[in-house]
Amino acid sequence: MTRYDAYARLEPRPGDRDLQRGFEAAVHDPCWFLARQWQMGEHQGENASTPLVVNYRLDAARIGAPAGWAGFDPTLSPAEAAVEAERDDWWTMGRRVEAGQRVGDSARADARAAAADPRARFQSPPPPYGRFAGRPDGLALWHLRTALGLTPADFGPDAPPADRPAAWQPDRLVYDQDYPVGGATLSVRDHRGDALDWYSADASADFTPDEVGAPRAVLPAPLEYPGAPNPRWWQIEDHATDVGGYPPDPAHFPTMLLIDLISSHGDDWFLVPVSARAGRAVVLADVSVTDSFGRTFRQSDPGGEGLRPPADWHLFRCRGAAPGALVLWNVAELPLEGPVLERVQFGTDEAANLLWAVERVVGGREFAAREVPPVDPVAHPAYPPAAASGDATRERRWAYVPGESAPPGWHPYALDEAAAGDRSFVQHRLVDYSRQVAFAAPKPAAEVLRAGPPESPALHRLAPAAVPSGGVEIERRRVLARDCLGNPFLWTQKQRRPLRAPPARTLRYDGVAETADPE
Repeated sequence: MTRYDAYARLEPRPGDRDLQRGFEAAVHDPCWFLARQWQMGEHQGENASTPLVVNYRLDAARIGAPAGWAGFDPTLSPAEAAVEAERDDWWTMGRRVEAGQRVGDSARADARAAAADPRARFQSPPPPYGRFAGRPDGLALWHLRTALGLTPADFGPDAPPADRPAAWQPDRLVYDQDYPVGGATLSVRDHRGDALDWYSADASADFTPDEVGAPRAVLPAPLEYPGAPNPRWWQIEDHATDVGGYPPDPAHFPTMLLIDLISSHGDDWFLVPVSARAGRAVVLADVSVTDSFGRTFRQSDPGGEGLRPPADWHLFRCRGAAPGALVLWNVAELPLEGPVLERVQFGTDEAANLLWAVERVVGGREFAAREVPPVDPVAHPAYPPAAASGDATRERRWAYVPGESAPPGWHPYALDEAAAGDRSFVQHRLVDYSRQVAFAAPKPAAEVLRAGPPESPALHRLAPAAVPSGGVEIERRRVLARDCLGNPFLWTQKQRRPLRAPPARTLRYDGVAETADPE
C-alpha cells in the first residue's frame, strides 16, 4: 500500500511587488515581539520585578461618638446623621400634629390654655400640610413649655429625646464637630454638607489602635484604567483609547505629570485588596512584598527598600495622623432626599455697602408665593402722586418722593467694627418709607438666618470670610438613610454651594420731583 504525506510550509514571495505589506510588519513569529521589546528597552532589569504576594496586618481604632451624642455609634450609623443633624430633627410633621392635638385635648386646663396661645399654632406649614394652619403645633409648644407651664407628661408617653448639640456654625455657614478615636481627636471642620470622606477630618495626633488585626496574605493585581498600557506580553495596544489625547491642565500641576507617568511607569502600578470595617481609623502594619525573583521587601527594613511612604508627597492621608493611617467613615449609602425646604442666597453688594441675605424658598414654597401681609392704607397712607404742571409761567413746586426699598425677603447685613478684632456682618431690618407712616419689613422666616435656640434667639452674625466674593447659597432639606442594621435615620441637612454672581439690589434714595400747583 502506498502512503502519501502532505506538508505545509511558509516561504517568502520574492516576486511580490506590494511594499505596503512590508511596512505592516505582518509576522507569524512571537519572537518578533520580543525583539521589538528589546529594542524599546523594556527588558532592562531595573523594571523587570513583579510583586507576587503581599503580607500585611491591619490595625484599627474605633471612632467614638461626639460629645452630647450618647448612644450614637459611628461604626454602625452614618456620620452625616450626627454632623448635619439639627436639634429638632425628631419632630416630624406627624409628631408635631399629634403632640399639639394631645396638648389641646388634655384634661388640664393650663395645657388647653397653652394650646390656644397664638404663638403655639401652625403659622404657615409647608405643603402638603397647609390644612393644619391654625392648629396647635407640638414643636412650638415644646419650645414654649417653660413659659406656658407645660411638663413632658403633657406630650404623652413618647416624649422627645434630650436635646443634642448641633454642629452647624451660623456665623460661618459650615459644620464643625469632634470625634474621639484611638487617644486622639478627629476634627470635622468647615464641612459644607453632603457625604463625609477621609478628607473631611483632621487628626490631633497619631492614633493608638485598639483592634490588632491578624496577619494576611493577598495577591496583587495590575492597575487597569481606560488607556492603560497592556503588560506587553503578546498584546497589541487598543487604538480606540489614546492617553496622549487628554491634554494636561497647566493650572493643576499633578495633571501635567499624567503623560510622563503613563508612558514611563504605566504598567508598574498594582492594587492590593485590603479588607477593613467602616467607622474606624485603620493603619497598615508589618507590610512585606515578595516579588517574582523571590526577594522579600519589608516595611521594617532599614531604608524601607521602597515600602516606606515618601516624605515629600502623599495620597489619602489624614492630616495629623501617621502616613499609613486612613479614616474610614460610615457614610449614608444612597440616601433619600426630600424637597428643598429653604434656599437662601448670600452675597456682598459693593454699591450698597451691604451684605444681602435673600430668601428664595421658605417652608417648601417659593418666597414670591408666600403670603406677605398687605399694607393698611389707613394706618400707612401713601404720598399724593407728583406730576409736573407743564406751565413754565407758573412757580415751580416740588413734592417729596420716597426712596425705593428692597422687596420682601431681602435682609441686609451691615459691617460692625465696634469690637476691635471681631469684625462681623450684623443682621438688620429694612424700614419702608414709601408711605407717610413708615413700617418695618417682615423678619426673616428661614432657619438659616436665625441664631440661638428658639426659646432665646440671638442676633444673627456672619463672619466676613463666610461669604466669598461670588456669593454662596444654602439649601436645607430632609434626608433619610439607614444604618448597617437597617434602622432609619432622618435628619435635616444644609448644603453650601457657590454662586456665579452675588445677589445685588439697586436702591433708590429719597428725592424730590416737580409737581403741579394745587387747585
